[in-house]
Amino acid sequence: MKAYFKPFLIIIAGFIFSCKQKPLEFIKLDQFSKIDTMPDNGKPYYYKKDVYIVKNYKDNLQNERAVDSFAYKNRAKDLANYTGYTIVMYKHSDKTDIDNLKINPKDFDNYTFDNDMLYIYDWGGGTWSGKMKFKGRETVEAQEMIRED
Repeated sequence: MKAYFKPFLIIIAGFIFSCKQKPLEFIKLDQFSKIDTMPDNGKPYYYKKDVYIVKNYKDNLQNERAVDSFAYKNRAKDLANYTGYTIVMYKHSDKTDIDNLKINPKDFDNYTFDNDMLYIYDWGGGTWSGKMKFKGRETVEAQEMIRED
């Protein structure tokens, strides 16, 4: 009877561990991150946007908190120098993949923007402005971002 019990335990343990979610992985999309300068009456105003892909994302409170934490910890250190600063997070998919977007950058506008956007984090003049959460093209209720500023 013991001979049957051991393989059964191994199968159950394997099943339990395979159900655990993989850790989130953040990949910066440098080709879509940018700094814009807009002059107004001879004075330049600077706007910065950082764009990331989030691998292994599933929509739950734990992941939302993990993405919030990453955005807060990785915000621009010099964000007070910008009139506006934004971090945009997209979930990973076949089209929203760093290798695909290097080959097919139009997929970003034609697919990624509409289908895989997760969050937008905004700061204005160095202070926190807000967070938006997306499902497809629609904004949905987001948990308030926990931050220390």
